[in-house]
Amino acid sequence: MDLRQMRYFVTLVEEAHFWRAAARLKIAQPPLSQAIQRLEAELGVTLIDRSRRSVQLTQPGEVFLKQARKTLQQAELAQTLAIRTGLAKQEVLVGFIGPALYSFIPHLLRQFRSEQADTLFRLFERGTLNQMASLLAGQLDVGFVSSSVGRSDEFETLPVERSKFVAIVPANSLLANETAVTLTQLADHPFVLPPKAQLVYAPDIITLFQREGVVPQVIQETLQTNTTLNLVAAGMGCSLVCATAAAMPPRNVRFIPLKLPAGSTAYFEIALIWLPSHLREQSEHFIERTKAFVKARPKLLDPDVVFDA
Repeated sequence: MDLRQMRYFVTLVEEAHFWRAAARLKIAQPPLSQAIQRLEAELGVTLIDRSRRSVQLTQPGEVFLKQARKTLQQAELAQTLAIRTGLAKQEVLVGFIGPALYSFIPHLLRQFRSEQADTLFRLFERGTLNQMASLLAGQLDVGFVSSSVGRSDEFETLPVERSKFVAIVPANSLLANETAVTLTQLADHPFVLPPKAQLVYAPDIITLFQREGVVPQVIQETLQTNTTLNLVAAGMGCSLVCATAAAMPPRNVRFIPLKLPAGSTAYFEIALIWLPSHLREQSEHFIERTKAFVKARPKLLDPDVVFDA
């Protein structure tokens, strides 16, 4: 048995038809059928129920499919990591969500570049779920993500920044002159929110409103915090963002503190995540230096303080 046979089998299952699978693999149909038959003969089990017109898996076929996919993914990961280790020893691929760029990453990279001018840091703005997939595939070394998004135990995690949620409203809004606003007040106005599928702030914000027993009037969804800021500036509605977003405020937007019930807190946490089994020397050093950077600056994890290096 080899990787080619596994790839043929997985492609056949995904296409659910021998002819389509052969076309995708760029081979004729008879060689594909013969390869599957040889695979079954080697395993000593039937993987495909040939009594049906479309491809249907047997119980052994279901089990083999799951493991074959894992094997192919691991083989691709091994190739990716080997190539990157050989060709780019001084490179660290860093994923990040937009809010990490307001304060934390610029301060961190300034220090790194002063200490390691020969290391290339390549930054990729991606959502949290996308970063986790990229880390698993060996396409990123580390990622700065939203802590509120669940992840498996195989990821190591380091909280690096906490920032209070604040309300943002158009400068001409009825709320613009308030010194603080409640979530109930915001629920009476049009609201701009990240879509649930792009989990950055969305789960935290929705939970806050649910605790207050109100529902925001979401009239627009945006993928990026900067887009949210500019839509609010255009008068589209109100929103909540992390306080660090005030570092680069657009015109016509007011940042207003939230008035929460006594004892309640509402902050956004950014964490550095990585997979220990995928680390190379340069990414290990990046993680250790990040740990030291955060430890030396306890204000980063105090949501009541806006960090300023």
